[in-house]
Amino acid sequence: MHRRHRGETIRRRADTPSSSRDRGVSDDVVSIDSIEPDLAKASSTGAGDVAHDDESSLETGSRGTSASASSSDVEDVPDAGWWPSGGFPGLLDGFRAIPRGAHSRWNSPPTPLRELDETQVPKHIAIIMDGNARWAEKRRLPRTIGHERGVNALRQVVRCCGAWGVRTLTVFAFSHENWGRNASEVDELMALLETAMRDELPLLVEEGVRVEVIGDLNRVNEGLRDAVDRAMTATKDNDKMRLVVALSYGGRQDIVEAAKQIAREVAAGKLSVDDVNEHTFSSYLSTYDKTLASRDIHFAQAPDLLIRTSEQRLSNFLLWELAYTELYFANTMWPEFGEAELRRALHAYAKRDRRYGGRS
Repeated sequence: MHRRHRGETIRRRADTPSSSRDRGVSDDVVSIDSIEPDLAKASSTGAGDVAHDDESSLETGSRGTSASASSSDVEDVPDAGWWPSGGFPGLLDGFRAIPRGAHSRWNSPPTPLRELDETQVPKHIAIIMDGNARWAEKRRLPRTIGHERGVNALRQVVRCCGAWGVRTLTVFAFSHENWGRNASEVDELMALLETAMRDELPLLVEEGVRVEVIGDLNRVNEGLRDAVDRAMTATKDNDKMRLVVALSYGGRQDIVEAAKQIAREVAAGKLSVDDVNEHTFSSYLSTYDKTLASRDIHFAQAPDLLIRTSEQRLSNFLLWELAYTELYFANTMWPEFGEAELRRALHAYAKRDRRYGGRS
C-alpha cells in the first residue's frame, strides 16, 4: 500500500464503481459510417454521477480543444412512484429502475474496437462525469437515482477501458467545490460512494483494476475512508488498469499543496531551487506515483484524452496535467454515457494530430 501525505492532501488507492444501461445510438461529430458497422447496434448506458459546477469555460474547436457528441433522449423510465418509503436507497433500488433484460447486457463484454490499432487508443483517459442531478430532475426522479445511474455508467466505462487497452482511467467523483452543496446532497453522495466502493470491489478485483484515490480525504466521513482503505488494499497488486478516483479533489488546491511541499524542502535544505523544474513539480502532485513511474512503462500522469459530459469547462480538474490533453465534449448527461459514446470519443481522438506545440 502506497500512501503519501502532503499537508492535508492524501493520496490513496480506492475503488469506485462503474457501468450503465443500454441506450440507442445518437448523432456525433464522428459519423457512424466512419466507425464500424455494428456501432449502430451498440448502446450507451445510464446512471448518475457527481456533477461539477464551475465557472471557467473552455473553447470549442478542433485539435487540443473539443469535439462533441449528441445523444437521443433516454427511453421512458418509471416515474417516482416506485420510490421506496424511508431510508437511503441502495444500489438495488437503482437496479429496479432499469428495464428488464438490461442486467445481462451490463454483464456482457464490450464489443472489440475495430479500425483502431493499439497506437491510436489513448493510454490515459480522464472523465468529468456531469449531469446526474439534471438527468433525474428532467424525469421527475429523485436526485439520488441520477447519481446511482452514474455508478452504472462508470461500471460500463471501466469494463470498456479494460477491454480496449486503456491503462489509466481518472474520474472526477467529488470536487473540492462540491462541499459547498447543501448538506443533504453531500450526505447522499458520500453514502452512495461508500456503498459503491464496497459493492463494486469484487468486480474490480476480477477485472484486474488497481484503484487509487486522490484528494483531501480528511474531509470525508470515517465509513468512506474505511471503504477506500479496504478497496486499495484489495486491488494494490492488480496491474491490468488503474482507476484513479478524484474525491474531494481540486486542481488548484493540488498545485498549491505541491508548491508548499517544495518550499518546505527548499527551506530545509533537502531540495535546491535550481532543481525545481516542470518534471520536479509534477512529481509533487497527487497524481504522481513514484513507485509506478519507476516500474510501469505504461504509467502516464497526464491524460491523453479528457471527456466531459453535459458541459464544456474544466471545473478545476487536473489543471496542471491537462496542458496538452485532447478535449472531447459529449452532448449527453453522464447517465446517458456508455459504450457507444465512449467508442465515438476514441474514434474522434484517433483523428487528432497531437503535435505538442511543434509541427508535423
